[in-house]
Amino acid sequence: MNEINLGEIIVKTLENHGVEFIFGIPGVHTVELYRALSNSKIQHITARHEQGAGFMADGYARISGKPGVCFVITGPGVTNILTAMAQARSDSIPMLVFSGVNKLKPPLISRAPLHDLPNQEKLTKQVTIASYTINNINDTQSIINKAFAKMTLGKPGPVHIQIPVDVMTQTITQESYFYYKQKKLLTPKKSEILEAIKTINKSNNPCIILGGGARSAKATIKKFVEFLKAPTVSTVNARDLLGQHPLHIPASPSLASVRKLLKEADLVIALGTEMGQTDYDMYENGLFPTLNNLIRVDIDTDQLRQSHPGTKNIKGDVKVFCEEILKKVRSKENTKSKDRVTICTNSVQLEIPSDYDSCKLLISTIITHLPNAILAGDSTQPTYYGNLYCEITSRNRWFNSATGFGTLGYAPPASIGAKLANPDKPVVCIVGDGGLQFSIAELGTVIDENVAVLFLIWNNNEYKEIRTYMESKAIKPIGITPKPPNLQLTAKSYGIQFTRVRTVTDLSNALLKFSIEPVPLIIEINETTFSKSQK
Repeated sequence: MNEINLGEIIVKTLENHGVEFIFGIPGVHTVELYRALSNSKIQHITARHEQGAGFMADGYARISGKPGVCFVITGPGVTNILTAMAQARSDSIPMLVFSGVNKLKPPLISRAPLHDLPNQEKLTKQVTIASYTINNINDTQSIINKAFAKMTLGKPGPVHIQIPVDVMTQTITQESYFYYKQKKLLTPKKSEILEAIKTINKSNNPCIILGGGARSAKATIKKFVEFLKAPTVSTVNARDLLGQHPLHIPASPSLASVRKLLKEADLVIALGTEMGQTDYDMYENGLFPTLNNLIRVDIDTDQLRQSHPGTKNIKGDVKVFCEEILKKVRSKENTKSKDRVTICTNSVQLEIPSDYDSCKLLISTIITHLPNAILAGDSTQPTYYGNLYCEITSRNRWFNSATGFGTLGYAPPASIGAKLANPDKPVVCIVGDGGLQFSIAELGTVIDENVAVLFLIWNNNEYKEIRTYMESKAIKPIGITPKPPNLQLTAKSYGIQFTRVRTVTDLSNALLKFSIEPVPLIIEINETTFSKSQK
């Protein structure tokens, strides 16, 4: 009978799960995983650093809705990708990382092996929702299927699978491929739905908060909002679910005007939001109001346990919840809802510091000329502004690393993954000159794969947000001026087109050209010059 090796089983199983890309860097401890890739429809994307591979997988997963998959080596490959895995865990992004691991039962007398890392799995368990070890080739399919079930049937997040180097070379006779029976979406209890319907029917002034966990319900959310005539606030990861809808407030619950709106509502329905600090208490002032009439819907029990006493917690999928509610709830006739949205939106914009005026201009210009673009942001000024307030269309997508784990250097590789996930949409990477230097080498992958991403570099020659924070604490700014490279020469060295814009007209022209002829492109914007010109 024909024999099949472990690498072939992994690749075939991944194909059966619909995997299109594997992000990674091959090494001596993972070459067996690559044996079957040459005959596979799965495309390998070579990063320059394992952290970059993880961020690419993250960006791919956010846009495709499918887990991003990575291959990394034992030891340093694992420690390098830990940051990306932690970012994925923070934002509930499905990511599957395969790694090697040294023999789990080495000889009693042996020298330290290559890439030695004591108890590698114990380390990865700190940043994953699950970590598995394939100790025998016969367990390969079942473990991979468990991993996919873990990533997709509950609260998503990163999963790690490690394979000892001595197991990598095992073979078995040809076998068939199977799946675990897929579970249905988590349906809330009927009693909880009926109680929620009663509460909604009694309310006269409801509001809705949308979180990233509501993404699966995008097609239903608009109907749900309109049926209840409810002003709706979106957090960062849900900003595109309603787009420029007249009932939508695309602003952070950290802002006083939004908090006031929610406090005055006689009912707040929170859909798929963790209600975490970076969305709800960005300024750490502890002034987010206690919502005494709150319905909270989430698939994660741990999140619901954190709700304050009196909250009506409903464990279930947001899409199922909305569909069940719409079957029996009475529609609202609240004619003042749009006025409340307008007042709140206008008040929000007055709250935002004038230091962000140039960032507002930048983002509005991008949305005007690229109304269907995916915007992947780094921890940089324009992203911070957009997270406070960002009116994008329902065809746009806004995501970034400036919340939760808050990594630097995320956006360049994540934008590559996003473009691979949806090659028909324009992708704009918004990154500062400081953040770019964390992952500048990933520009090499752009050329390898001819990925037409627009890299918009917000250049202020410093970590400006850190400077501002230090000064607010009466600390003399130190360590906040990492000198950026010459971006024009950098672009030339990678074979990427480059332009430097000084005015809004310059930026508009560059965006229009990119929309017509998308090619890998770096646009440099000097924050000081751009904010002064604005013409």
